[in-house]
Amino acid sequence: MNSLFDSNRMGVNNGMKIWGANSTRMRGILTFILITLGVYLGFRYLLPLILPFLVAYFLAWIIRPVTETLYKRFKIPRVLGGSFSLLLLFVVFGTAIGLLINILLKQTIAFIRNIPIYVAVIADKLDNICKGCDDFMGLNSGTIRTMVDDNIISTVNKVKSNIMPQITEHTISFTIWFVAAIGIFLIVFVSAVLIVKDLPSFHENYKNNSLYKDVHRVTEKLSEAGIAYLRSQFIIMLIVAAICILGLTLIKNDYAFLVGIGIAFMDALPILGSGIIYIPWAIIMLMNGNIYVAAILITTYLICQIIREVLEPKLIGNSIGIKPLFTLIAMYIGVELFSIAGFILGPIGLVIITTVFKVLNEKSQDAAKAKNITYDED
Repeated sequence: MNSLFDSNRMGVNNGMKIWGANSTRMRGILTFILITLGVYLGFRYLLPLILPFLVAYFLAWIIRPVTETLYKRFKIPRVLGGSFSLLLLFVVFGTAIGLLINILLKQTIAFIRNIPIYVAVIADKLDNICKGCDDFMGLNSGTIRTMVDDNIISTVNKVKSNIMPQITEHTISFTIWFVAAIGIFLIVFVSAVLIVKDLPSFHENYKNNSLYKDVHRVTEKLSEAGIAYLRSQFIIMLIVAAICILGLTLIKNDYAFLVGIGIAFMDALPILGSGIIYIPWAIIMLMNGNIYVAAILITTYLICQIIREVLEPKLIGNSIGIKPLFTLIAMYIGVELFSIAGFILGPIGLVIITTVFKVLNEKSQDAAKAKNITYDED
């Protein structure tokens, strides 16, 4: 009788354990879904509103070591030290960008000056192609060229009637946007200085608050992951740009620096990629019989693709603590949901989801351990 009672009790206990495990699993799935939904809604509606202040926080994080050094060693107020550090950062960054723009402008001006030569070469090639088409189809000489010229004239007229007014409208919009950007820049600058000034006191006042601890734990992880992600993308773009410039230099391209950097930026975009430039270019060179240039272009393209395919999942996956496959999935989903911005938002969103989920899971485990300890003491 006792053995029967013990077996029933064991069955009840096992059933309770299974039910508890299923309940915990369902609660975890529901929590994950809610976090994912919250991240999506935050990116969609909240991020555009707080983005300037996130940039300000990022800048404050960069200049904080210098500001604190000036405050502790020389007793310079954090407002003045932060303003000086931020201005110094802008000067250094602006100088580097200015040098880069100077090189790009020189090559752009050289390209514009040579446009008549390129137009003449294209016109000559077009004449040969049209003449070949006339001979192949048995048409009178100049028939295909006349059709092409008519289409070109029609296209130019459409550009004048449709596109030019839009360009004028966009010019006005750009002017408005530029004025707004100056205002946003001032907001970011002032916000970064104020964050540097108030961050120590803010941390001191709220460091014992449980909510602040959880939020700080998540934001600290996200800061590390976000910086690591951007650093990884920058490294890949730098390597790709160097390879592109080297390849274009080998074929003695006069605009190697300009075109190489442009291709590197396009290569970072998931929709376009460097193939949109290299593949048609290589085909044209093959048609012209320039096998050497075509081989260099194809080789450069393949090297860029291999580098991105190998380094991107490895660097980004290791940087944000997520397996490369999940990183690629997050990139794809991000692009589908947020267009090009999703290329960055996807992996960052995945980091937010996993980090918040881990924090909540650790909190629940700590609470369960505390309950068990209380029951044992009772």
